[in-house]
Amino acid sequence: MALPRLYEEVTLRSYADLRYVNGKPEGFGNGSPFAMGLNTLVSKTYTDYTRKFRLVGETREHDTDDYSKGRVPDNSMMLQVAARAAIDKMKNLTAFAWELNTKALHTIYQGIMTKPTLTSLTLRCQTKRIPRPTTLIPPLPNLITLVVYDIDPLCYPDDFSLLLLTAKKLQNLTLHWNPRMREIGEESVNLTNYFGRCLAAKHVIPLVRLAMYNLYARNTGEGFEHCTDASTVQEMTLINCMGSTADPMNVFLDDTWRLNTKHPVHHNTKMLKMDMVEKEHTTMLTRFHGLERLYLVGNKVKAWKSNGMAATPTTPCNTTPSNAGMSIGTPLSEYEYKSVAGDYLAAIQSNHRTMRHLLLPDTWQLHDDALIEVCKSCTNLEQLGFSCIVPPFPILRKMVASVPKLFALRVLMPPGSELAEKMDSMDVEMHEFAMSTELWRPEYRNLKYVGMGDKLIFKLGAVIFPSREKAIEIPPGQENSMNARRAGPRRSFTRLEWKDVEHIEIWGMDTTEFDPTFP
Repeated sequence: MALPRLYEEVTLRSYADLRYVNGKPEGFGNGSPFAMGLNTLVSKTYTDYTRKFRLVGETREHDTDDYSKGRVPDNSMMLQVAARAAIDKMKNLTAFAWELNTKALHTIYQGIMTKPTLTSLTLRCQTKRIPRPTTLIPPLPNLITLVVYDIDPLCYPDDFSLLLLTAKKLQNLTLHWNPRMREIGEESVNLTNYFGRCLAAKHVIPLVRLAMYNLYARNTGEGFEHCTDASTVQEMTLINCMGSTADPMNVFLDDTWRLNTKHPVHHNTKMLKMDMVEKEHTTMLTRFHGLERLYLVGNKVKAWKSNGMAATPTTPCNTTPSNAGMSIGTPLSEYEYKSVAGDYLAAIQSNHRTMRHLLLPDTWQLHDDALIEVCKSCTNLEQLGFSCIVPPFPILRKMVASVPKLFALRVLMPPGSELAEKMDSMDVEMHEFAMSTELWRPEYRNLKYVGMGDKLIFKLGAVIFPSREKAIEIPPGQENSMNARRAGPRRSFTRLEWKDVEHIEIWGMDTTEFDPTFP
């Protein structure tokens, strides 16, 4: 009864060094756990139950000089053969991931090509500049999800352009380039290598979710932005791409994307995750309606000041900003930064009242009035993360009362800011007392999670009312005194760690780290 569940998802992890358990190496008296796992899959019939197969970790490659002589080393070839033998026995394989530090060879691709049930493929490119065979990945017509990461043209990645052309059902695409290119300003990425076949055949990929990390390539005007169907894309993630960093070394290539104003509008977009704040994005937000989730994370604008306040304009910016003074590599001035923040909020209030999740940068110190206006405009908010000078409780009550579906509230604090230092100087007990004696009120009845900065995260429980026997009389005019608050109702709560709330998007999505698993 248990075998089908035990072998439904198989992950074999390889380690480059010996690991010891109780003073003995893992696999003592036999092979490594990785090798023995492969042996089990090849020699037993358990592979009939396997639907997801993943090979991950670091392997020790021997005789790598053989590559320079035009031959694949024997130990690398034997690994490919053993993995191929296991794949061949998996009759119901739907997802395969090759995440080892040595690249998959044609032997592996021949194996997965014979699996009509395969719908998900994850590939990790090697990061060592060793001559290796470059493989043209064969067609997988039923593929729905494709993840390729650590792409580096100088490390001989495989050619997946034919795969993009023939995967007519592809809905989820993640492309992650090695950050080395952006860090040293190396122009080695050419998008024609990936999308050239689609452009030549005028094939439009019907993507639903698109994620790109560390893209550093020139926009040559070939129309790469038209390779995806703008009417089907619903979720987009752009991290460290096209000018999200203020590094002057990258501005020349990033400008080729900003100056191209013919980007299609994705009218059905429901989710956006970005680590950049640009005036051009506010114009894009005003060209469609219905965004439901917006996560602005990891903002790196260096001109932010702790006393910067973002007011809410009455109308969004509907014109394309002038190019003067707005080079992507140039940090925004304090005035420009406040203006951009206001334009974002105005676009949200005018075009995206359907917003359910909203995570704003921690560098946007918002006015109380701006927060109230956002809550009044987006009454469907379920999760909200923002930065401000801690608002008075009456303002907080007014905000929460405007969004009855809100269950997660997070107040962001920029590290090293005056507010963060002030909060750190106070005892945790003081924060707990203030929250427990305030959040019992009816306005907060649907609120389940509250965060103050990155360290204080609480899960709210039931309201505890004092017993009549212990009730004390409060003198007139002292209803808000410390004694009155201690004697009154309070909200029970539990303190949590970051890992406990990662399933909640305003915490879990607040990262620029790459995760190869598609949500």
